[in-house]
Amino acid sequence: MTEKNIPMIKATKTAQKDVTLDPAGFFVIMVQNDRILVESYENVVKQGQIVSGKLRRVFTGNRADALCDTIASYEKDLLPEHYCYLGRELIRAQKALEHDVPYVQGGC
Repeated sequence: MTEKNIPMIKATKTAQKDVTLDPAGFFVIMVQNDRILVESYENVVKQGQIVSGKLRRVFTGNRADALCDTIASYEKDLLPEHYCYLGRELIRAQKALEHDVPYVQGGC
């Protein structure tokens, strides 16, 4: 399965305290009316701190894969870990939609 000189790297979850906020903005994910809504916000920064956001656009759909592909085509400057987070959350939102259970967006 692996060759001698190929490293095996054990997966670890980044602690919440070590998460870097994305300078490109943030997302709010909701499940409403049989669809997933993803609001994209530009950071509003005051005195070097992110204090709020300005709504840029809203993505809608009911499948995590389609939403991920569409978001990636519009949001080109995100940190790689932000794309990973979105993928995880959108899968959770899709499962909540499919099973008709409440969805609450999780932390990084």
